[in-house]
Amino acid sequence: MTKPQKPVKSTRYQEVADALRVEIASATYKIGQCLPTEHELCQRFSASRFTVRKAIDVLRDLGLLESRSGYGTFVVSLRPQEKVVQTLSSFEELLQYPAETYRKQIEAKTITASPELALLLQASAGQEWVWLQAMRLAVHSEAAISWLEAYIAPELADVVELPNPSGASLLRQIQDTHDVHAANAQVEVFVTTIDDKLALPLKVQQGVPALGIVRRYRNENGQVYLVTHSIHPENRFRLNFELERQN
Repeated sequence: MTKPQKPVKSTRYQEVADALRVEIASATYKIGQCLPTEHELCQRFSASRFTVRKAIDVLRDLGLLESRSGYGTFVVSLRPQEKVVQTLSSFEELLQYPAETYRKQIEAKTITASPELALLLQASAGQEWVWLQAMRLAVHSEAAISWLEAYIAPELADVVELPNPSGASLLRQIQDTHDVHAANAQVEVFVTTIDDKLALPLKVQQGVPALGIVRRYRNENGQVYLVTHSIHPENRFRLNFELERQN
């Protein structure tokens, strides 16, 4: 006869995290509201600073909180946020977005590249582009994983008007519709922050850290025909690289 298993006792910091998580979910602490100070939480839970910090780390990893140096720790979501993970191990994977995401278009219009924009696009100033603003969302989450701005060569830009039930990337749509393939891709990854324009649509606080990714795609003639610039708020997207040495 097997003995009944004893229930696993949770750690003290997990108990504190669970208590705060319930209060956040019930909107005791509303989005944008600052949590009590570390000292106040220590007194309330009769816990050490280490325990409280570990509890805050747990909730931050769930996407519920964010800490701003000199200001405190703020509630940014009432529910845990799903992270989208993209693993890159080949050229083809580099060109695509994760399969479990889709693009929600906001606006598309024709613009003329200023000298500053031409540097980003690595194109000529005065050249016309179709500028698309959109958000990329995870299929099973309400929160956007990124804000997307895309610059498309006008002769290929009709893809933004086409039905896209599969959520295919612009790159894939251009390839399938116009038979234009990327012969070269340049990717820049950098750290940035969320500005006031993006804070509201991405449902985060202005100034929080973010991951920026610029992708430039060139055709077989070396011409840039698509540039995407995405901004991912912290804790919503992770980029993994898996590289293998070729002998």
